[in-house]
Amino acid sequence: MEENKLKREIESFKNIWDGGYFTGYSKKRNQKGLENYLSKNLKGHKLLEIGCGGGQWSKFIHDLNIYEKIYCIDVLSEEHNKFWDYLGESTKSVIHYEEVNDFNLNFIEDNSLDFVFSYDVFCHISFSGVKSYLSSLHKKCKQGAELLIMYADPNKYINSEPENRYHLERYLPNKKIIHKISNKKLISDALLDRDGDPSEGRWYWIGIENFVKACEDTGFEIINKDIHIDKTNPITLFIKNN
Repeated sequence: MEENKLKREIESFKNIWDGGYFTGYSKKRNQKGLENYLSKNLKGHKLLEIGCGGGQWSKFIHDLNIYEKIYCIDVLSEEHNKFWDYLGESTKSVIHYEEVNDFNLNFIEDNSLDFVFSYDVFCHISFSGVKSYLSSLHKKCKQGAELLIMYADPNKYINSEPENRYHLERYLPNKKIIHKISNKKLISDALLDRDGDPSEGRWYWIGIENFVKACEDTGFEIINKDIHIDKTNPITLFIKNN
């Protein structure tokens, strides 16, 4: 990924997150359903969480007492996110927090991860950034490691609730005449803009088929294109199998 674009992408995301920890659940997003799924399907010894924020998922995963080591990464500092305020100092024996400014994951040993989890993060990363991340993840994962990643698909999003058109409209070039555009055209435009310029809070509408192809091109095997837990966004399960 081009270095200047990466820098602008990261900076644009930093500007939208005030920090702090989780304050509530969304029925639409069904976090409780995802907690249930994770409690039944997480495995291995070392897990990476991409985009840990204030530690909602980090704490849940830690408290399952499955992992010897949990790597939690974010583009913002642990102080900004008030990460340890939520998790507590005692969790530092298991959790390693890393502030990152690229997708290289150089601090993690190659072929060492058993599971990778990311929620509400890849929807803020451009398609070229996603492909860079997948390349790094393939190096860092063990054979047989599983990855569970949420991202944005415009078709699923707009069909889940009519008012979701607004999020598709926000960053597209023709937004001034957006009310005249059909859902089909809007979805098509969103997918074409999956590698567009960064802006504060923007979503990149990568789409299920594009994400799946990127995973397969990197050498991963798709287990489930969408585990159908989040009403509005796909969560794909895939595995390193070569």
